[in-house]
Amino acid sequence: MQIKHKKFIYVIETETESKELCIEDDEVIENADGEFDIPLDSVLSKHQMDLEDLFKMKVATVSLVEQGCSDRKLIRSISFENLRLNK
Repeated sequence: MQIKHKKFIYVIETETESKELCIEDDEVIENADGEFDIPLDSVLSKHQMDLEDLFKMKVATVSLVEQGCSDRKLIRSISFENLRLNK
C-alpha cells in the first residue's frame, strides 16, 4: 500500500468548534503491521501548538482521519475527557 496516495488529517474538536491539522507525507509512518502512525506531538509542533494548548482549548477529542476524494475514514480517536496534563 502506498502512503503517498493517502491523505491524513488530525481533527481537533471542542464543544463549539472543529479544527483540522493537515499532515505532510513525511510525517506518516507505516509500522510493520501495515498500520499508520502519525505522532501527534510532531504535527502539533508544525502548527505552532503543543499538548498544553489542547488542554487550554478544552479539546474533547482528537481524531486521526484518512481523507479520500469523497469520504473520510476514522483511523483512531483520542478522548480528552478524562486526561490530565502532568507538569
